[in-house]
Amino acid sequence: MADLTLADIAAEARRLSDRIDAGVRELAKQAEAEAQAEHTYRRARAVAWQTVDGTAKQREDEVDSATADQRLARDLARGQRQASLEALRSRRQQLSMAQTLAAAHRAEAEHSRFGPEVGP
Repeated sequence: MADLTLADIAAEARRLSDRIDAGVRELAKQAEAEAQAEHTYRRARAVAWQTVDGTAKQREDEVDSATADQRLARDLARGQRQASLEALRSRRQQLSMAQTLAAAHRAEAEHSRFGPEVGP
């Protein structure tokens, strides 16, 4: 900890806080993209069901085939939103670590100033 100054820790906390803010904005964008992809997929399935004939299994297979691209787009959008969420969680953990380091730095300074027996 001797290598890190309180100013270094504060700068890192600010940087991480900015990244968290950006991550929240990105997560909102990804959630919107996922919702739009889900909407497109469901609409395509509804239209496809109206245009197919045959047995139930044949109709289901045709609908699945006709909407495969929309399903892929939906699944990719869902994955992107999940990746954004995981990145945001990771940044929050990193900020928590910086806060822990700042608290340790403060405790060390208090110990140096007041000794082990006496607190401020």
